[in-house]
Amino acid sequence: MHQNEEILLKNFVSDYIKHSEFSIYILPGSGSERKNYIVQTSDSKYILTYNKRIEENESFFYLTESFLKLDLPVPEIFKINKERTLYLQEYLGEKTLSQIIDIEVYNSRIHTLVKNVILQLSHFQNKTLGKINFEKSYEFQEYNHLPILHDLYYFKNFFADVLEIDYHKGRLLKEFETIVQEIENLQPKTVMMRDFQARNIMVNSEDRLFFIDYQAAMWGPATYDLVSFLFQAKANFPTTWQEEFLDLYYQLNQDKFDINGFRKNVNYCKLIRYLQVLGAYGFRGLIQQKEHFLKSIPRGIQNIIQLSNEWEEMKKYPELSKLISRLKTLKYNNLNTK
Repeated sequence: MHQNEEILLKNFVSDYIKHSEFSIYILPGSGSERKNYIVQTSDSKYILTYNKRIEENESFFYLTESFLKLDLPVPEIFKINKERTLYLQEYLGEKTLSQIIDIEVYNSRIHTLVKNVILQLSHFQNKTLGKINFEKSYEFQEYNHLPILHDLYYFKNFFADVLEIDYHKGRLLKEFETIVQEIENLQPKTVMMRDFQARNIMVNSEDRLFFIDYQAAMWGPATYDLVSFLFQAKANFPTTWQEEFLDLYYQLNQDKFDINGFRKNVNYCKLIRYLQVLGAYGFRGLIQQKEHFLKSIPRGIQNIIQLSNEWEEMKKYPELSKLISRLKTLKYNNLNTK
């Protein structure tokens, strides 16, 4: 931490807690440019966040206030600096759900936690209906043509092109347009937190769950966050769990879906999420050489190949299917994974 930065942070914190007996240490970074710190006093902990992207912060502040008014499990924000770049948040626990899964694998406690995530997600979606002003969203108000196309190009540009996988550009881009239309038309829509996965869920000492990192939330398909969580590459939940919790979510929301519509929603959200995630792995892993993302590539490839092989609807997208099949020939040792 640079000296000027350290002074800035210490002055900000001491102004809130009214003394200077505390320590600050930085948390490991992820895919974001935000810096997160733990503030430790003699009897309390806080999360301190610095982010120079003010519009992103404003979205997070608005959403947090809105969610807290609805009594939803998100962190309270105690103080924001006048520049709107630095803020002090509630400390919600030592570990993310992802870290607990890494330690305990798939025992009964993890099963209960995952079940509770699905219950909380459904509750979160239903409680926020009609209560969020998406004009205050950060980059996109709705998961429609532009963000869907962005995610498809993210895969093309930062994964397929970086690895020089052969495909017919014209045919692929036409198929992308069809995929965009299909996903735009998925119903029902709810608040979509966008990056809803185990590393963005905090677990406290009583196994209560809290959601974080939702500043990119927008209006979108209800099944997007469900799929992001249950089919994330790193958690690699057992297939039996995925089926069990898909069914649980469906039972909780069957007034909004027929079963065939639900399956279509799930599979289209799998398709776009798997492709978007591989784009992220390409950018953060292949280009920026961040180890966490590099290590996740093989499982990400396995997910998209399995979907392509098993889902009948993929026959509508022969060029994309052909591109995906070529991922099988990639040598993982050439991806710099360790």
